[in-house]
Amino acid sequence: MALYILRRVGITVLMVFLVVSAAFFLVALMPNDVTQTILGPDATPEARAQLRDEMGFNDPVLVSYVTFLGGLLTGDLGVSYLSQQSVTAQVLERLPVTLTLSMGGILLTTVLGIVLGILAASRGGWLDTIIRGAAGVMQAIPSFWLAVLLVLVFAVNLKLFPSSGWEPFTEDPAEFVRRITLPLISIGIAGTAAVARQARVAMIDVQGRDFMQTLRATGLPEWRIVWLHGLRNAAIPVLTVIGLQFVALFGSAVLIEQVFALPGVGKLVVDSVNLGDMPIVLGVVVALSVVILAMNLVIDILYGIINPKARLA
Repeated sequence: MALYILRRVGITVLMVFLVVSAAFFLVALMPNDVTQTILGPDATPEARAQLRDEMGFNDPVLVSYVTFLGGLLTGDLGVSYLSQQSVTAQVLERLPVTLTLSMGGILLTTVLGIVLGILAASRGGWLDTIIRGAAGVMQAIPSFWLAVLLVLVFAVNLKLFPSSGWEPFTEDPAEFVRRITLPLISIGIAGTAAVARQARVAMIDVQGRDFMQTLRATGLPEWRIVWLHGLRNAAIPVLTVIGLQFVALFGSAVLIEQVFALPGVGKLVVDSVNLGDMPIVLGVVVALSVVILAMNLVIDILYGIINPKARLA
């Protein structure tokens, strides 16, 4: 098991390096000149040329790449073109909001999706029909459209929840829950439907296997057979879907943060793209890539724990 984990960690580190390198060169090759934004429209060509030289725009790409990698190893993602503040500090300031939203979304997706999927598979009948129908509807609703609808109904009309803003949990837990409820529902509904459908199919497949019939013959309670033994054997395909949904949640977070005016990295990167502040964009890409690949590493390790055969892959 230890060798399996070390191998997966090594693969993850290599993937982080490749993703970060690809992101750097894509950003470096994009036409971008923020000197006019910094100096103003009345700046002379000489002043703009001097600023480009001072900011390193004229340096060879490979030199900038080596400098970037050297800073990355020490946690230094560079300096913002516009604010002249540390990119690392700005990303770390916004990242907890996005992580809270995404991790909360994946928790909602995992728990609710697995429960609904197992109930549909084990109970069958009208409950299975209702859950499958609801899952189809939930997957068909875009998260952005659902977010707007929730704001109109529950924030504007019913006034049960605030329509925007953020409150850290450490400062006011009750207000934190009120402000994150609608964003969590918006971001987690589609993923819940996907996990529920996969959990249902996997559990139906497991229920027909011989070991499940043997367990029933021993007199074990049905809930224990389904939720302990059945779920463990159905977990591999469900984990795969959960991992994919985690990646999708980060993409949805950019839109959801805009709708609810949440101060996360999604809003930060959108504002930075509009202003041409590429170090911020690159810093956000690096941070999110590390988080997503770390999540994939956790999924891989869980594969090895649940199914020892996966360790041979």
